[in-house]
Amino acid sequence: MRDDTTTRRKLLTVTGAAGAAALAGCGGGGGGGSGSSSGNDSGSDDSSGYGGESLNVLTWAGYGGVAEMLEQQTGATVNVKLISSDVEGFNTLNAGGVNQFDVMVLDNTWAKRNARADTIRPVQEGDYPSRENWMSQFSWPYDTFVNEGQMYAAPPRWGWGGLGYDDRSVDLSTLEERGYAAAWDGSFDGEITLLDWPTWTIPLVIMQLFDLDGQNPMDIELSDSRLQQVEDTLVKMFDSAVAVHGGAAGVRQDMLQGNATLVMGTGNFGLSQLRAEGNDWMKLMYPSDIGGWYWTEGLTLVNNPDLNRDLAVEFHNQALTPEGQYSICWEDAESKGAPVNTAAFDEFSEEEQKTIMMYKDQGFEAAEHLLEDLVQYKISPQQDEWLDMWSRAKANSSL
Repeated sequence: MRDDTTTRRKLLTVTGAAGAAALAGCGGGGGGGSGSSSGNDSGSDDSSGYGGESLNVLTWAGYGGVAEMLEQQTGATVNVKLISSDVEGFNTLNAGGVNQFDVMVLDNTWAKRNARADTIRPVQEGDYPSRENWMSQFSWPYDTFVNEGQMYAAPPRWGWGGLGYDDRSVDLSTLEERGYAAAWDGSFDGEITLLDWPTWTIPLVIMQLFDLDGQNPMDIELSDSRLQQVEDTLVKMFDSAVAVHGGAAGVRQDMLQGNATLVMGTGNFGLSQLRAEGNDWMKLMYPSDIGGWYWTEGLTLVNNPDLNRDLAVEFHNQALTPEGQYSICWEDAESKGAPVNTAAFDEFSEEEQKTIMMYKDQGFEAAEHLLEDLVQYKISPQQDEWLDMWSRAKANSSL
């Protein structure tokens, strides 16, 4: 593992105005984001044959460092435009973005959704030499990214969600006994903070309430009576809460200020900023007999008629190198994720690993165990019903 005092390279700063100018300047169209030509200005090696070429990337935050690495190594210009949701990325490509971008980073089953919409192209196994070191749960072909027998994304990072807690005041054994019901059974009334993200929270409620016999709660359709049971439980959860926030910053603040000791509705990606600031009391758990969920990002190739495919694959592979994994999961990431490539594990110090995992003071040695007990985050076939009952429950609560 790296020592915490290892010198870090200077990061690429992602700024909207500068990025918009850079993307427009390279013929990318009216996108915003981060653009940089630092590779050309710093005497980068042009032997790759990419000097003067450009790559336009539509992505979540955390990939600016990879863009800088690729520029320095190839002489190409990499322009990054940030998205704040998978819906935004999907709509951007469907509104003409397929002609503007080469790479999009998405989540979970959005790979299949984009594949069916013909906005992205399949990826090829032989293009990813690092796949031999990917964690077993993400080995090729990774089903979440498969559509009609073809892979449409390569997985660079992942994270997980369960029940967040302040271990200075909450006994883990109590949570292990009560499970997610601790958020609504009255034992922590007035100590719970929530995110207004129903599709992240409702799966955990379903897993607690019903014996699913190993099924993913996001795959099944509940009967009307079971939906009503979930809604009644949500009312109790809202009744126990101090607040419901639209973003993770609000729940982090509640935990930091001592307004709450438990948080439902997010995972290590949303809470890791607290840990990274030195608050090692912020942890996550899941009931071992119930489980939780995990998310996975995917690197895709946009179905651009002028796709710079070779350079796009270079970007993918840079994100999957040990250095790239460290950048997107820690160094360039305000919210932390876990690497897929096991060859990158030693890039992270022990404390960095614990900060990312947030699980029982363990590092990446817990990753395989966690993934065996968690289910892949998906879009439920009853998503509309979920959203409606969430709104009703919130309105009918005393919150």
